Amino acid sequence: MTEATNSITLPSTSQQDFEDVEKPMEIESICPNCHENGITKIISINIPFYRQVIVMSFACEHCGLQNNNLQSGEQAQEYGTEIVLKVKNAADLNRTVVRSEYGIFEIPELELTIPPKSSSGALTTVEGVLQSVKQDLGETQPLRKQLDAVMADKIDQFLAKLDKFLSLENLWTLKLRDPSGNCFIQNPNPFHVDPHCITSHYCRSIDEEKLLGFLDDDQVIDLKQKIDPIEQAENEWKSYQDVKNEVMHFMGPCQSCGAICETRMKPTGFYF
Repeated sequence: MTEATNSITLPSTSQQDFEDVEKPMEIESICPNCHENGITKIISINIPFYRQVIVMSFACEHCGLQNNNLQSGEQAQEYGTEIVLKVKNAADLNRTVVRSEYGIFEIPELELTIPPKSSSGALTTVEGVLQSVKQDLGETQPLRKQLDAVMADKIDQFLAKLDKFLSLENLWTLKLRDPSGNCFIQNPNPFHVDPHCITSHYCRSIDEEKLLGFLDDDQVIDLKQKIDPIEQAENEWKSYQDVKNEVMHFMGPCQSCGAICETRMKPTGFYF
């Protein structure tokens, strides 16, 4: 028995960035399926232009159970993050994707939503998101055809649509919304504004605050008191022009004297 897992495939363009990481730590742990001893591997990976994440994988040689999960190693950010990617070419399919256990994947063209905590956090690729859905549905099709032929036929039609998306016969959109703010979709050219992708930040809803454990389930607050709508509007990017107009501030050591000072950075362009 093999459990469908989240892909940990990394794009070849950035594979070199992952080669110098330390060897994974291996520990014996009980298999939840057959209760024999399996092996859990834990490794810390630094993802370029994002941050450090912890990847854990489990494999049982007795029953074949395998699973992978990801821990960001970071606390929830001040704001939630929403990333919208227009998938137009093979390079888009090969982008690295990081999703925490609170993140929601959505593909509007398929009316497909993968809700939070339906699986653990994932380190995968854009293509891997679809491949995981295809694998999960495909593995149960033989049994489904015996129990519900009508539903099985609908799933076959859905899988055919997935194949068209994977081959880019149909262009599509991947949305990733994560209230913890710990999500990421790679920019193939990180020194330029991404023409296919928009990242925005938003103030979490009450339900999202409860999901993260910041509020009790029975706690009621007035969002109008908690959220300044003007501040919220200022923190959201609505278009590519908003991204280009954003001035980023971060603290760092002075190259001359070593004292901590503020650095400001803004995307710009030249006519030549």
